[in-house]
Amino acid sequence: MIRRTIHRWTAFSDHPGPPFRTSIRPGKKIDSFPGSCLNESSVRLAFSVLFSISSSLSVCCEHMAAKAKNPVWTFLASVQLALLLIGLLASTSIIGTIIQQNQPAAHYTEKWPRAASVIQALNLNDMYNSAWFLALLGAFSLNLTVCSIDRLPGVIRLVRKDNLETDPSQLLKMKMQRSVQVSAPVSIAAEQVVAHLARRGRLSDWLASRGFKIAALILSKAWKTNARVKDNGILLFAQKGGWTRYGVYAVHISILIILLGAVIGSPTVAKKLLKNQNFAFKGGVSLPETRSTDRVFAYDDEREIPLGFTVRCNFFDIDFYDNGMPKDYVSSLTVLENGKEVLTTKIEVNKPLKHKGVTFYQSSYNDIHSPIIHLTNLKTGKTMVFPVDPKQWDATHSWQEEGGGQGMLRIQDVQSVPSSSGEGMTTEMKIWLMDSQGPPSMFDLSYGRPVIVERPGVKYELKIGPHYATGLQVSKDPGVLWVYGGCALMLLGLYAAFFMSHRKMWAYIREEDGRSAVTFIGQSNKNSLSFEKTFAAVTEGFGTA
Repeated sequence: MIRRTIHRWTAFSDHPGPPFRTSIRPGKKIDSFPGSCLNESSVRLAFSVLFSISSSLSVCCEHMAAKAKNPVWTFLASVQLALLLIGLLASTSIIGTIIQQNQPAAHYTEKWPRAASVIQALNLNDMYNSAWFLALLGAFSLNLTVCSIDRLPGVIRLVRKDNLETDPSQLLKMKMQRSVQVSAPVSIAAEQVVAHLARRGRLSDWLASRGFKIAALILSKAWKTNARVKDNGILLFAQKGGWTRYGVYAVHISILIILLGAVIGSPTVAKKLLKNQNFAFKGGVSLPETRSTDRVFAYDDEREIPLGFTVRCNFFDIDFYDNGMPKDYVSSLTVLENGKEVLTTKIEVNKPLKHKGVTFYQSSYNDIHSPIIHLTNLKTGKTMVFPVDPKQWDATHSWQEEGGGQGMLRIQDVQSVPSSSGEGMTTEMKIWLMDSQGPPSMFDLSYGRPVIVERPGVKYELKIGPHYATGLQVSKDPGVLWVYGGCALMLLGLYAAFFMSHRKMWAYIREEDGRSAVTFIGQSNKNSLSFEKTFAAVTEGFGTA
């Protein structure tokens, strides 16, 4: 096409063209959790609102300069509405951060005696799942959608604009330009310019030769050129990054996706709109060591929520600092389906267990005031626990050995002895242990003093301590994948909108004093300083200055 245009110049003149720990009751829901002051929805909201402010206002402000249309449409797309909604969402999110969420009514009565009734009436205790907060999100989404729809056609027209219709006299007035003269005729000079702009670069050529065409295209220095006869000369045009003008709309769409994910994962939506309380929920359970459960308890109304499978706490382990504060605590959990173990793992804070869309977070613990014996096979690393019933402390406990044999453990005697620190008394137990490896072993075991027992072919570590119940925060959030997808799209959109630009380049070739005068003109919608370097690198080396 370019060659035909260049050749036609010799016969025709100018022509026109066309994006904590807490107190827990065994078997009941957990009252609160350490570090859980912020609801997941608030994190999503803060993330989306943070980036929506700049993008929403930029589009809406441009819209305000446009000619007024339907009053309702204009109001929905107005910057005043955007500012109002963003302000309301930001201020209410602050309230939701100050007021701890999903606590019993007694908590608010005790901590906020004068405002407790208002907190309950406005659902500020579960603000991110309240109907009025979801309505605010809906209004913000509508404003963002209308604002984007109203502006998008203009951006599409700008990207698809026929830049070869630009008057050369206007181009020659632009700041970014470079002029050279060549001795070749105008048609040959135009072909030379096209060939010069089409250079790929060594790296892109190397990638293309090895089949990496997409990577070669991304890294290519080439400018694809169109041509048109214009004012007794030839006008060439090439552009890159036109799609980056859609970056802000990718951010808008990502915000809507994130908000959609937050709504999908809202227990209120599941309960009131979908009429399916188990579609999305947030709850908890206190699970003593060696005990199992197939249900948890919802935060809002303490109803039982069936899991569809069973979770067993094999053991709970905790480490303390010297001052008595908890350092770290870990729960070993096993998932059972139809009586068969399908998954066993250890969880701790920030390392949850996920199974069939349900997530179990290690969040707290509680001492249920009875002893428990931990027995660890040091060869295999497997730990077994045996709760001690104060009313029947001499009961026999057994376990299955790796080779198929059976081990047994029994408390022979219990007595109080002075503690190792010399302060107060402690409980000491005389333990009888037997396995298939030889005669029984007898030894003493007391609180805080682990004992190593060597048996033929195996070595055990035994310790006795408090019997704990692990506090699990349990949630089912089917919208989390939408949130992750929206965040990924937002990062791409932000990169395109703020770190990339729409770059245009013209080359106007005409005859002057028997030679061909070539003027390169460049333009960028943003980051002009960076494009000036690119413009200089592209145009240098062509012709004689």
